[in-house]
Amino acid sequence: MNSVEICQMDRRWEDLRLKDRCQEGILLHSILEQGIRDPLQCVLKAEGLVILLDGFKRLRCALRLGIKLVPVEVLAQEEAEGILKLIHVANARSLNILEQASLLEELRTRYSMRASVIAHYLERSRAWVSVRLSMIHEMSPTVRQAIFSGRFPARAYMYTLRQFTRVNKIPSCEIDEFVKLASGKSLSLRKIELLAHGYFRGGDRLREQIQKGNLSWTVRQLSRCNLLESPGADVFNEQEKRVLLDLELVQRYMIRVLSEIQDSSLQTPSFLLQAHLLVEGILSRISNFIRTLRRFHDRKPETGSNSSASSPEQIQEGDCPTPRVGSQNGATDPG
Repeated sequence: MNSVEICQMDRRWEDLRLKDRCQEGILLHSILEQGIRDPLQCVLKAEGLVILLDGFKRLRCALRLGIKLVPVEVLAQEEAEGILKLIHVANARSLNILEQASLLEELRTRYSMRASVIAHYLERSRAWVSVRLSMIHEMSPTVRQAIFSGRFPARAYMYTLRQFTRVNKIPSCEIDEFVKLASGKSLSLRKIELLAHGYFRGGDRLREQIQKGNLSWTVRQLSRCNLLESPGADVFNEQEKRVLLDLELVQRYMIRVLSEIQDSSLQTPSFLLQAHLLVEGILSRISNFIRTLRRFHDRKPETGSNSSASSPEQIQEGDCPTPRVGSQNGATDPG
């Protein structure tokens, strides 16, 4: 492990890594107290050029703290080889799936590497590579810039907007417009999902309010449909609320998938490839999932006819244009 002056580093790959202000703030305090413990990964060219591949958050923190020298680990002497090595250890280093996709795309376009060759070097299946390449191809420049700059959460795109694009055939120009409206507002994943349902399914009135920037008002209107916002919901603790929201999501998507997966028009090779991989993952967990649900269901108490939560029939259609939605939580990338 060597030390390199920050001013000597080439940061050409920085835009292919996700930015996260919150995580970077935590990292800043850690470096302030303990210094940089993990070396930055780089490529050291024969002519002495140091090209950074991993550790951009640490580098930006070092710049803010006035640190001149940083520890580095040389992955390779050529960029393509360095990128392959970085992706190969992605699980250990928590490389986000979209970051994997962007780096794979660079290997394919800049270095003319075929998917089969990349898969061989990474010891992965060709489908693993193809899924990620397809994922990055689906993203417009507007969406990609908003996500990688940290202005729009990657998980909100993966689990909300990408579903609208793929399943509901929403035009990319509308996706771009929504991303612009929601970017840089520090919105939670749940609020973004609520706003997305209002924007794409809530009719002209809600869409107009979102376009005007009245996001808080729109979220309140949509939250009126939420089971956990109803009178008497304060009896739930935070964990109970989270579980109920997750169960709502499972029920909603089960119904949607059962309806849409029977559509005979779903036949393009790229769709079938990705869909079959996802179904394979679901089937591998479904038995244990059902057993766990049955055990939980057997614990149900005797209940009366009154319930503190509103039933779907009690919700006014005009006030609630979208099904109830929940939140998504996930790990972040330390890069």
